[in-house]
Amino acid sequence: MNTFKPKRVSGADLAAQLAGATASLPPVVVQHPSRPASQPLAQRNRPPAVVQINFKASEAFADLIAQEAEKAGSTRRLFARLMREAGYEVPEADVNPPDNRRRRGGNAASQEDS
Repeated sequence: MNTFKPKRVSGADLAAQLAGATASLPPVVVQHPSRPASQPLAQRNRPPAVVQINFKASEAFADLIAQEAEKAGSTRRLFARLMREAGYEVPEADVNPPDNRRRRGGNAASQEDS
């Protein structure tokens, strides 16, 4: 049995064949948003690198830290605020860290009302 293999059309031939049908269509041009030349794309809006800090403490001290951290919003915010009040230069990313908590199921308040 003889297998039929159609001739492959080159890109130039295909463009020539479609030119008549697409002549009235506007050209498609992707507009990339402009960014300042002084700020590379990879460094834009990227928080500074973080490390984890662990230490041992008595249960009473750990409870005290937990209570005060709840008032401050997080343990990181608590320690950053205390260090800044003590006169140390603390990065703003530690005083007001981005909220990266995951949300489950969307807006819970709107689901309870229905």
